[in-house]
Amino acid sequence: MAINWDEHADTWDTDEATSIFAEEAYSSLIKTFNIKGKHVLDFGCGTGLLSQKMSPEVKDIVALDFSEAMIEQLDNKSLPNVEAVVDSLTRGLVAIHPAFRNQFDLVIASSVCGFLPNYADVSDIIYSLLEDGGHFIHWDWLAAHPDEEMAMDPAHVERVLTGVGFKQVETSTPFEITTEQGVFKVMMAVAIK
Repeated sequence: MAINWDEHADTWDTDEATSIFAEEAYSSLIKTFNIKGKHVLDFGCGTGLLSQKMSPEVKDIVALDFSEAMIEQLDNKSLPNVEAVVDSLTRGLVAIHPAFRNQFDLVIASSVCGFLPNYADVSDIIYSLLEDGGHFIHWDWLAAHPDEEMAMDPAHVERVLTGVGFKQVETSTPFEITTEQGVFKVMMAVAIK
């Protein structure tokens, strides 16, 4: 099921569940990883809710999203240490775009990986972008069963991330979000290169 993210850009930041998700993700992030002075990739950044929270603490952020309308919303926030990039994460982009010249200390993805048709391929690219000891942390809806669409199964996540080379992978369920459709648990994956 394809979602047109451009259609959601104007109202994204005012959706209560979206704001709470970003707040909870940030809270669990700073309990897990010291972001101070780090070079960060916010993969699938959307309107930059998480980048906005990290910006005062980190060295800089490359904020990547393929939705031009979402990136326009991020640009409106005028965050001085955030470089917005409109594109998909591919090996071609990494090879040619100047924003990807240096390795990252941290790659985050908030409610992104469950929507990817190629989670293993993207995880492999992310692994290649990280410094040794760098972290890939992502939050996604917790799957009620292994084949659930737009959600992640922890066993699958752990298999994929260890399979691409991460030496330590842990999943947890740090929070849940109440939406108009019900209450959904959120899985957090922490992978260390």
